[in-house]
Amino acid sequence: MAKNCYTVCVMKGDGIGPEIVDATLDVLTSVQDRFRFNLEYFEVPAGDASLRQNGEALPKSSEEEFERSDACLKGPVGETVMEINTRLRFGYDLYANIRPARSFPGICPPALRPDTDLVVIRENSEGFYKALEMEIVPGVWVSSGVFTTRAAQRIARLSFEYARNRARSENSRAKVTLATKANIFRMTHGMYLREFQKMSLEYPDVVFEHMYADAVCAALVRDSSKFDVISGENLLGDLLSDLAGQICGGLGMTPGTNINYETKQAYFEPTHGCAPDIAGKGIANPIGQIRSAALMLDYLSHVNQDPRLKNASLEIELAIEKLLSTPNRTSLPVELGGTSRTDEVGRIVSESIVK
Repeated sequence: MAKNCYTVCVMKGDGIGPEIVDATLDVLTSVQDRFRFNLEYFEVPAGDASLRQNGEALPKSSEEEFERSDACLKGPVGETVMEINTRLRFGYDLYANIRPARSFPGICPPALRPDTDLVVIRENSEGFYKALEMEIVPGVWVSSGVFTTRAAQRIARLSFEYARNRARSENSRAKVTLATKANIFRMTHGMYLREFQKMSLEYPDVVFEHMYADAVCAALVRDSSKFDVISGENLLGDLLSDLAGQICGGLGMTPGTNINYETKQAYFEPTHGCAPDIAGKGIANPIGQIRSAALMLDYLSHVNQDPRLKNASLEIELAIEKLLSTPNRTSLPVELGGTSRTDEVGRIVSESIVK
């Protein structure tokens, strides 16, 4: 049920994090004014700076605020990323990592093609990212991955549902491509393949194909427009989403989610790092962070049945599309060959929304 106000836990992170989050909050102010809903922010420490100041990368108070809030908007963090991932992604079973990758004519180059519009859905809760490592004898190390039928089934269902809903909203053909190395990892990746094959029978309107991950990499570079939804286990999903983001102009463009729809807990962040080399210079590209906020609004709309937030999410994407399709490349972020600083990009997007 729709609410009058939604609470958002804000973790600005490290490096360029505070700059791109601030630009994003300006955009969120614009859509709140236009679509008449309210977001209440609770800023909490998280990341390397928090470790230095508080002795913890994610203090208990920050985690408690995350639990209480309707959603969390998070900037990139530095070397403490594994600790935060363990506490949030794994601790709260945020199994759905959804990473859209879309290119626009106005940024081609650096985008390799102007017509890419795909989504990578990454299983986010297990696999080799559990980091179960040990030294069995001096100089010999073993890393173990965890793969469960339950995780494969729920990410398969989410992938098919997502593809079906994309087709309905964008009048396109729904397709799910599962990327595995089932020819090598026959038990674990093979299990993923079997579960996706079974799930595909419930979605006759969605085309299903299986490709080995190395073939997906080659096909993405050759013609990324052939893909709709690409799904994979944790490690492969991470690699493929970064490749797709770079094909679309760079990781500064790519948003991401960490969601458990059943428990209604989630945080939203760009896929790139905190870029300490350009921190404080005001030239970071905030588009990935802004688009992460759009995904946050889409999620809140879904779990609360509030169409205002869905419309606000779509409006942010339209404003970004307008910016990235303009023939006036000087208005683009510095990363994309323009002259607009971080706060100016936020202002341009905001002004497009309020018109």
